[in-house]
Amino acid sequence: MKKHLSIVAILALSVLQAGEFHPLGGESIGMGGAGVASASGSLAGYYNPALLTQKKGVEVSIGVGLGVRENDLGEQLNSLSELELTDTLDRIANHAPIPKSNSREDRDNILNAQDILKNIGDKNGIDLMPTAHFAVQYNNMAIGIYGTSDIVVSANVDKSRTALIVEDDNGGYSEYNANTDIYSRTDRSNFEQNSLQYALDNNLTTANARGLVLVEVPVSYAHAFDLPMGELSVGGSLKFMHGSTYVQTLSIDSEDTSDEDSLKENQKDSDNVGLDVGFLLKPSSFPSLQVGLVMKNLNSPEFDTVDGSGIKADLQVRTGLQYQLLDTLEVAADLDLTNNKTLINGYKSQMFGAGLNYHPVSWFSLRGGAMQNLSNSNEGLVYTAGLALGLPKFQLDISAQMSNKTGEYDGESIPKYAMVNVALVSKW
Repeated sequence: MKKHLSIVAILALSVLQAGEFHPLGGESIGMGGAGVASASGSLAGYYNPALLTQKKGVEVSIGVGLGVRENDLGEQLNSLSELELTDTLDRIANHAPIPKSNSREDRDNILNAQDILKNIGDKNGIDLMPTAHFAVQYNNMAIGIYGTSDIVVSANVDKSRTALIVEDDNGGYSEYNANTDIYSRTDRSNFEQNSLQYALDNNLTTANARGLVLVEVPVSYAHAFDLPMGELSVGGSLKFMHGSTYVQTLSIDSEDTSDEDSLKENQKDSDNVGLDVGFLLKPSSFPSLQVGLVMKNLNSPEFDTVDGSGIKADLQVRTGLQYQLLDTLEVAADLDLTNNKTLINGYKSQMFGAGLNYHPVSWFSLRGGAMQNLSNSNEGLVYTAGLALGLPKFQLDISAQMSNKTGEYDGESIPKYAMVNVALVSKW
C-alpha cells in the first residue's frame, strides 16, 4: 500500500490531472459546486465564459485545493499489504507438498486475502484530486491557468483465479486447503486456469495507476445581445492544453516505495488545443434570474499514453441557474447534462448541486450548500460550506466539501468524498 500512496503523492506534487467537472474557487465549492450561472469574475473563463459580461472592472484570483474520493478500495489495499499476500503465497509454495507445514498466521492471512480479493467491487479506486488556478478578468475578457486533477489507483482482480494452487520447487503443482493445512496434487492446466499465484505472476490481478495530466491556459471573451426575450450573453474560451498521461501496473500488495524514475518511465507528455462555449440568459420577465449553459472540450482533445491507449478530455455539458432572492442573498444550482467518465474504471460522475451565498458587505461572504452524484450513490450527500472575508478589495476565501458516507483506512473512518480549497481574490 505504501507504493500505491507514494505514487499518488509524487503525481500530486508534479502534475495536475483532469477528469470530471471539478469545482474550482471558494465560491463554487462552498455553494454545492454551482457556478455555470453564478461564477462571474475571474473564474468565468472556467465555469462559463458568457458570465464575463456580468461584472465590469478587474478581478484577480489564485487558489489551491485538494480532494479525495474512496470507493471500495482503501481498506482493502491496506489490508492486503498488511497480510503480505505475495510473501505468504511464496511460503505456502515452498512448503508444498508437505502437510501441516504452514503457520496458523499464514493460513489465516491467505484465507483473509482470498476473501478480500473476491469481494473487491469492479468500480473500485482511490482518487486524489489536487487543483490550482490563477485567473485574471478585465471587463468581458479573461485569461487563466487552470489545473484539475484525478490521480487514481485502482485494483483489477481476476476473480476466476483465486484458488490456492501453487507450483513447488520440483515443477509439480499442488492445491492447498488452508483450513486443513493439506496439499493435494493437481496439474498445470488447473494451475493456469484457477490459481491466484498464476494471476499475480502474470499481472492478471494487479493494482493500476492511471491519470490524465492537464494544465489549461484559456483566453476567454464574451458579448451580450439584447433580445426580445431578454439579455443573451455568448462567450468562448480557446485554450492551450498541456497534457501528461501516467499508466503503470503495480503489485496489488506491494510495500516498496516508488521514485521519480518510475514516474518518468510511465509518463508521456503531449499538447493539444481545446474549445469551450457558454451561454447566459437573463429573461426580461424574470429580472432576478440567470440561466447558463456551458459546453467544455467541444473537440474532445486526446492525449497519448505510454501503452498507446490514449486518454481523452471528453465533452462536458453543464447547465445552471442563479436567482437573486435579496440584494445580499442569492441561490444557485448546477446540473451535469453529460454522464462524465472518471479515471476509476466504470465510475461515472453526474453532479447536481445547489447552495446559498450571503454577502451583506463587499468584504464578507458566507456560503452553504450540498451536492450529489446522480450516477453513483457511493458518496451519498456531500455537504459544502465556505467563508470569504478581508478588505473591500482583497479577500481570503476558505471552503470545504464532505460527504455523509464514510469508508475505512487503517482502521480509521474516512469520508467517501472530501475537498478543501483556499483562495485569494482581489477586485477593483
